[in-house]
Amino acid sequence: MREDKTSWIMMNKFSISTFIFLGFCLNIFLLIFLPDANNVVNLVLRLSAVLGVIWFIYFYFKFLGLEVDKIHDENHNREYESINFENSADDQFSDLIKLTFASIKDINVDFESAIYFVEPDSNNYMLKDCTANKFSSQLLADSDVITKILSTDDINILYQKDNPNAWENLFENESSRGSECVIIQKLLFNNYTTGLIIVRSEHFSDISAKDQLLIKHLSEIISLSIKDLDILEKTINRGKDQSQIFDLLTQLDLTHSESEILNKFRNLIHYFFKYDCLTISMLDAKGKNATIKLVDGVKKNLPDQNEFNINGTINGIPYTIQSLINSSSSKYNLFRYSSSEIETTTNNHFLGMPIIIDEKLWGAVMIESFGSKNYNENDERLMTLIIRAMQASMFWHTEYQNMYENAIKDGLTGLLNHKTFIDRAREEIERARRFQHHLVFLMYDLDKFKRINDTLGHPYGDYVIKTVSKIIKDNVRSIDLVARYGGEEFAVVLVNTSTEAAMTVAERIVENIADYNFNMEEKQVSMTISAGLSEYPNDSDQLKDLIQFADDGLYKTKDSGGNGVTIYHSVVQ
Repeated sequence: MREDKTSWIMMNKFSISTFIFLGFCLNIFLLIFLPDANNVVNLVLRLSAVLGVIWFIYFYFKFLGLEVDKIHDENHNREYESINFENSADDQFSDLIKLTFASIKDINVDFESAIYFVEPDSNNYMLKDCTANKFSSQLLADSDVITKILSTDDINILYQKDNPNAWENLFENESSRGSECVIIQKLLFNNYTTGLIIVRSEHFSDISAKDQLLIKHLSEIISLSIKDLDILEKTINRGKDQSQIFDLLTQLDLTHSESEILNKFRNLIHYFFKYDCLTISMLDAKGKNATIKLVDGVKKNLPDQNEFNINGTINGIPYTIQSLINSSSSKYNLFRYSSSEIETTTNNHFLGMPIIIDEKLWGAVMIESFGSKNYNENDERLMTLIIRAMQASMFWHTEYQNMYENAIKDGLTGLLNHKTFIDRAREEIERARRFQHHLVFLMYDLDKFKRINDTLGHPYGDYVIKTVSKIIKDNVRSIDLVARYGGEEFAVVLVNTSTEAAMTVAERIVENIADYNFNMEEKQVSMTISAGLSEYPNDSDQLKDLIQFADDGLYKTKDSGGNGVTIYHSVVQ
């Protein structure tokens, strides 16, 4: 589009100039062929011809000439505009080379240039790119010309007539005239010569002191740019690593179980590392043994009950030193999990790190390679990043679980609180309606509980409530709902249970409490409890009614002396 616009401008300018030029020629023609030189018309034509010449010269240099220069500048600048500094480090490196060659052409359009970079294995300098095919593809590190260049910090100028042997090394299949010369400037990275810029001129007289200085400054800029690109590349790679970890963190759901979270980190570790076995373990309460929570890869020699001693085992080292461990820096002749294994890990490589949550040692991660795979500093950095993310995730998961438990459970007994019970009971009614099974609601209230607080104190009262809660919980199934409904009152929902079966459970709870010897600080007391029972859907299909009906049965029991169970429909019959 831009080129089309430029072409149109040029055509327009040339058309105007053509018309002016033809007008000028017409004036000259009329001037020559008019017979009367003193004629007024002839005088006007002469004056028009002179003005036409002046206008043509002015127009050409003012408009046409400047437009040509402008187009040249635009084409020249387009090289720079095409360089995208928002690309990857590799792309920017290529752009840097293009910019270098363009800058050398700006110094002198006839200069030819090449860039070499050192090959780490051989230390020879390999041709990266050039503006002419004359340059050698490789410069040997032990050649005289390279030795000379590396021995000085200043810019090097070589003349062909004085250095014919060097010329053979620098250029391939070229017949020289003897007037050629080159400027050679080192490219430095961390004070190490990592590359060379070679600028060639057909005649030594074309290279001025100013040109030498400009090329020297250009090499310094390129050296700094290479350092920046190295930092950029590392930053990009680290950014990619961090992005992967961040993506996982954003996908984590704190409501997930511990095993689900650990599995997500297993996938992340598998993405970054090559290993034969991954072990994630958790320290027990005594701090001597660890339990394996997850194993990925080779599962031979796993300990009994997935438990191992942290002392004297490879997987225990992160626990004992409480820091990152890399076998590449030390040799260990230890068993992976226990001394019952067939062989030790003398020839194995491993990388491990402890998991510390809220300043407490929680567990450890260990990856093992049974072959020649060594883990390097970059692996250590990645492992550190992953473990930090894991520590944060496990911390917030624990905090969420604590907050969740506190939100749904009674602080004293650990049973469901009033609000949560109502919500869960509604869910069970909907489930019972969908699957057409029965529910039984039980309401319990301790008999004459007020005397406990009045005579023995509130701590003893709390002890009684906690003990009764445990008795009720122990006598129902895990699928059933048990809640502290308020004060000394308890609510139970027996799922998929008939009235007859529920009555057996309800009476057993009443009997167990009556038989229990409540004893705290040598203060003994006996307690009884009263209960009421209602059934879904025979009594009602509404939660409010079912609770009320069970409560009515409860107070019928209390009116009868307590320590028993009353079924609601027996009250209304």
